[in-house]
Amino acid sequence: MEKTSNIFVVAADIGWSDVGSWATVYELQRKDADGNVRSGRSLCLYSKGNMIVSPRKLVVTVGVHDLVVVETDDALLVATRDHSQDVGKAVQELERHGFTRLL
Repeated sequence: MEKTSNIFVVAADIGWSDVGSWATVYELQRKDADGNVRSGRSLCLYSKGNMIVSPRKLVVTVGVHDLVVVETDDALLVATRDHSQDVGKAVQELERHGFTRLL
């Protein structure tokens, strides 16, 4: 970039979100009428404010609120949105217990 002569700069206030937790990801996504964010196949009955990421399995929620449910090939995360920033602590515990192949 030092030797480039045709650089233009435009000042802009575009906001910033540090996507460091599932709660932040939830806030940035489009929600259904009950405030659920759903990726993959899911059915939410009497359930509000949940985030479901499940590309392979059908997830059915009944009467739950403010959960994060994330399915991967070899693990399932279920947490309240309020505690989704603690996933790092769960990773540390998995490492401590020798489950490094899951990380």
